[in-house]
Amino acid sequence: MWKKFKENIKGISLRWDKGFVRNLIVVIGVVFVWRGMWNLIDEYFFPEMSYAWNNIISILLGILILYLPDSSVHELGENELFENKRRK
Repeated sequence: MWKKFKENIKGISLRWDKGFVRNLIVVIGVVFVWRGMWNLIDEYFFPEMSYAWNNIISILLGILILYLPDSSVHELGENELFENKRRK
């Protein structure tokens, strides 16, 4: 197992090339936007409701938003391991 692992990581480079730095900056930016949106939603999205109901409504609204573009939530349950077991 260790030998196979070493073969798989042989081609991986840990250099700080331009693409890696750009992707790292994008990821950090996305996390900051997500954090800001999370704080705004906590503050202003049904502030008079209990915390549990607010979260339930947020989850349902999020699923609805994910459903609207292609009228499918198949991607939410897609799991390669599960799919392989189900086929057997």
